[in-house]
Amino acid sequence: MSVISDLASDIFTDEFDSDTGIATSGSIQAWLENNLGGLNNLIYKDFSGTGADLDTEAQSIHKELYLHSYYKKQSRNALRGITSSTSDNKILSLKDGESSVTFVNRNEVSKVYRGLANDSKAKLDDLVARYNIYEAKPQQVGGIDGVVLTGSDNT
Repeated sequence: MSVISDLASDIFTDEFDSDTGIATSGSIQAWLENNLGGLNNLIYKDFSGTGADLDTEAQSIHKELYLHSYYKKQSRNALRGITSSTSDNKILSLKDGESSVTFVNRNEVSKVYRGLANDSKAKLDDLVARYNIYEAKPQQVGGIDGVVLTGSDNT
């Protein structure tokens, strides 16, 4: 199995408890493969294809990138349900005495997903910053460190 396939399987199992009503391992894998460019832009790499060999840190960043996208999409879907006139309203509770019906507040659901997306974005930004700092190499060496010693001349 490829690294992307294993990562998709891990996300499906760990984050969604293998619930195919939320997502499938195949759809997660397709998203991960199609969005390698976004990962590359964040961490200045050039991963490509289904056989991309992501290191452990890059896998964590790509996972968080997927979750951020997922939560943003869920937030939009919840808001879309508010503005849609044909949306099915789910009943949360019923009362018999003095008749009361409580429906799902899609605005609140959207806010929860938006909060999850913001948390995921903050974690993603932190992971990317740490990865880029860890992978950074000096571009130029100057001063005494830049002197090239040749033979016995040592100047």
